[in-house]
Amino acid sequence: MNRDSMLGVAAVTLTSILWGTTGTAASFAPAVGPLAIGAAALGIGGILQGAIAIPSLISQRELLRTNWKTVVLGALAVGLYPLAFYSSMRLAGVAVGSVISLATAPLFSGMLERIIERRPLSRT
Repeated sequence: MNRDSMLGVAAVTLTSILWGTTGTAASFAPAVGPLAIGAAALGIGGILQGAIAIPSLISQRELLRTNWKTVVLGALAVGLYPLAFYSSMRLAGVAVGSVISLATAPLFSGMLERIIERRPLSRT
């Protein structure tokens, strides 16, 4: 495996570890509402991701303008997800909320790919 692949695997592993502990960490702050935690995660994470993505956003600005409806829909989905995720943790508990949230992501991704791009479903 080359250096770039190893770096990618390490980045995904670290992200998985950090993301996998957010529901548990939020459960230790019962006085803070799930929407506040979701908004904080979205704000801090969004600012960091936006800063990292600036070069790509600038280089792809014409494509983004052309597909502005998809960009807006994606932004709304990304904005809604942490609010729904932390609310599910509060309502269902960390274990159940995490399993459902993590298990449904690939399922819905596959369904959207099948519906929108008309690709047949595969094991992958």
